[in-house]
Amino acid sequence: MFQKITNEWAKGILSDVDNLTEERVDEVVDEFLKDFKEGSLESKGWPSSYSAYIVSKVALNAYTRIVAKEQPNMKVNCICPGNVRTDINLHTGILSVEEGAEVIVKLALLPDDCPSGLFFIREEVSVF
Repeated sequence: MFQKITNEWAKGILSDVDNLTEERVDEVVDEFLKDFKEGSLESKGWPSSYSAYIVSKVALNAYTRIVAKEQPNMKVNCICPGNVRTDINLHTGILSVEEGAEVIVKLALLPDDCPSGLFFIREEVSVF
């Protein structure tokens, strides 16, 4: 999802993992909302389709990193279960709800020494 955002200012903030804070992510979301209200998403480098969905997922991934860093005893990860047949895609996904849930449960049951602050696409670690 991150690669679908071409707003260089937002990408700079969200990719600066060492200095990422909740306030900085909130700044990005606030700027997106301002640009949305002004009708200037495309000209400002935001995705033109599914823009709110994409920005919300990117923000969620960023918040995941922040919580993982602030709470090292807590395991926090994001997961994209894949293209699951749901209302958002008019049930055109390739995976059943059960197949999508299977990988989520598997990752939720990882041992205590599992990684934290990561983004998974299905069972594979991916870049934000």
